[in-house]
Amino acid sequence: MKIKQKLLTVNKRLFGFFTIIKQLFPFFRQEVDIQVLRVCLMMFGGKFLNMVVMFIPLKLLFVLSGSKNIHFLEQIELKLGRTTYIGLMIALVTVLYLFNTALQIYKGKLLNKQKQRITHKNYEFNGKSLPYKTILRTYAAYCQIIADAFLAILITGLMFLLNVQYALYFAAVTGVYFIFIEYWAFSNYETRLLNKLSIDKKQFINAFSSIFYLVMFIGIIFVVLSTNIHILVAILMLLLVRLANGALKTFFSSQLTIRHHYLF
Repeated sequence: MKIKQKLLTVNKRLFGFFTIIKQLFPFFRQEVDIQVLRVCLMMFGGKFLNMVVMFIPLKLLFVLSGSKNIHFLEQIELKLGRTTYIGLMIALVTVLYLFNTALQIYKGKLLNKQKQRITHKNYEFNGKSLPYKTILRTYAAYCQIIADAFLAILITGLMFLLNVQYALYFAAVTGVYFIFIEYWAFSNYETRLLNKLSIDKKQFINAFSSIFYLVMFIGIIFVVLSTNIHILVAILMLLLVRLANGALKTFFSSQLTIRHHYLF
């Protein structure tokens, strides 16, 4: 009965949080005049591109080492020739790194531009007056939550394309991790666990993200040992797990800011 009550409490808090997230979208976009979709897209694209520019150099090193390639890429290599194929891979890596650098610069400029759109006045949200300094502290955190949520959904979909068994494992572990963080980190009071560990909620989230990554990595090891999955696919899955881990960490950390200022 106690477990059921705890799950109901978690469900109630989650419902309240997602309700606030839904209400904040028109508030930031219309009342504050923040370019929410553009900022979210930049945050989303920046993280996903970071994963791509990590994977392709690893792929190139496998080609240079003479390791067996993924079948359709092997066919491309045979048609183009090894020298041309490697040259194109190096060119692709260079272009992606330059594009990623430009994207990071643009994202920084975009975030700074949003600050200029925030009027120095009090804003009204759900019947409560909010000073402009609160908007300054929270608009980026809100956009980060939206971007990370879409990134986590995309990664889950990619996992199903790569390996269905691991995708189911990934979704189940992520769900458990989500509930675990919701209960221990987002309670309305300091939990006994946090008191025993003598850490704050953000430190708790950062610490247990390592456990999440370890559990996901162990799952990949089992998939590699039990199936004939290509090692490059396994590496791609590991990079996606790393990307998901980073997205979930900032997703939860940003929630601390949003919950503190808007869940009242």
